[in-house]
Amino acid sequence: MEALTWKVLNMQGKEVGTIDLDPEVFAAPLKKNLVHETVRWQLNKRRAGTHSAKTRTMKEGGKKKPWKQKGTGRARAGSSVSPLWVGGASIHGPLPHKYISRLPKRTRRQALAAVLSSKAKQKQLVVLDTLTIASGKTKDMVTMLEKIGVAGKKAALVLSQSDANVQRSGRNVKGLLHADVGGINVYDLMRHTFLISTKEAILGLQARVKGTEE
Repeated sequence: MEALTWKVLNMQGKEVGTIDLDPEVFAAPLKKNLVHETVRWQLNKRRAGTHSAKTRTMKEGGKKKPWKQKGTGRARAGSSVSPLWVGGASIHGPLPHKYISRLPKRTRRQALAAVLSSKAKQKQLVVLDTLTIASGKTKDMVTMLEKIGVAGKKAALVLSQSDANVQRSGRNVKGLLHADVGGINVYDLMRHTFLISTKEAILGLQARVKGTEE
């Protein structure tokens, strides 16, 4: 499979060259089932699993029969913490447990490749030669986004490594996510329409998907 040639822009939105994208990463088949499994796995990892309802054994009292079986004119009752009573115990209520499951690395890599390929196929990938915002000001980030044509749209900005000034300039921009190569994931890419990345970060993403990162 031939490499996919992609244009590279500078921060003024002008084309300054091209980059060859690895077809195994940016032209992979869209395996929706693997993407679905990976997103579920990610969301399950975020769940605390600390929810807890009181069963009959956890409720105080209820050990003694409230009244005798017959002759009172009331319905039979064996415990004051019966689930049928107001303020009684819970039936099959949620108890603390872990939601974490195992998902093979190969599956995660294939899902990431599928989403990256989808971005490339739909022309939602923007590759920059470099990205530095020394001022750390929001207006400079907004100006850059306007010049590359993604202003006002949800975008994931991926760098080879975290940059404090870039992160500071983009944290007040609505719909903009800042992440490094190791931190970007399938769920975040699915939630954001565009992927903005530097050439160096693209190489890092390719290495991560192929499992050759250092």
